[in-house]
Amino acid sequence: MPVLLGLVVALTYGTGDFFGGLSARRSSATTVVVGSYTWSLAVMALLVVATRPTAPLAHDLLLGAAVGVVGPIGIVLLYKGLATGRMSVVAPVTALGASMVPVVWGLVTGERPSPLALFGVAAALIAVVLISGAPAHPGSLGPPTASTREVLPLSIGSGLGFGSVYVMLGSTSDRAGIWPLIVARPMSIALVAAGALVTGRSLRPAPADRLTIAAAGVADITANLVFLAAVHRGLLSIVAVISSLYPASTVALARVVLGERLHRMQVAGLVLAACGVMAMAAG
Repeated sequence: MPVLLGLVVALTYGTGDFFGGLSARRSSATTVVVGSYTWSLAVMALLVVATRPTAPLAHDLLLGAAVGVVGPIGIVLLYKGLATGRMSVVAPVTALGASMVPVVWGLVTGERPSPLALFGVAAALIAVVLISGAPAHPGSLGPPTASTREVLPLSIGSGLGFGSVYVMLGSTSDRAGIWPLIVARPMSIALVAAGALVTGRSLRPAPADRLTIAAAGVADITANLVFLAAVHRGLLSIVAVISSLYPASTVALARVVLGERLHRMQVAGLVLAACGVMAMAAG
């Protein structure tokens, strides 16, 4: 069951990232984050009314607050990368970073990965080089404005942020329910909106982006809710790395909708990345 739930997380995360990145090509990344998070908060409000969860623990609320600070940093960096660079580069590199953090956290807290898992780590690092080093195809639709070298720091920073969120959500108690996300979302919205006000950026999305922003928000909160359910039924390291397969759906949608073509070096990197993530999960 945890493996199946992890695959659902990967599918919904990847779909949400595609819609969010697509929206950020017309509206700013901060606008997309605030808009999508507002939609996700509305979904959780309905869930609270429908499920009436038990009172939360202070530990879970504190972790939710931490997620509310770290999460938007990762998502803003991701949307900026997806908006200005090739999705087929940004999404996989971000996912590999996200999958590595829980592995490192496991080492720090006493876990000892098997040789197969260590092989997966090495394969993931090589995959980053292959994916980020591939030249662009000139015939793709919706050409990016930034080079791979420019978006690579955004991708790595986003991956570290997402990996930290994985660890924090995985550290919640079994009775946490949706409370960590209920705390996280309003805090994230407030922080990103405050940043937009300070920098003088508008939070009004382009009319054409309203539907895709809503889709990004619903997909993102679905992924987070399923992740919470999965991590309380299985090991964090396994659920996190399987969830990090989400670039598959992002890249597939970018290929179908935007016409992004994959270089053979990228294909090799994606295959190696998938093998590395699966090896970490199996190990």
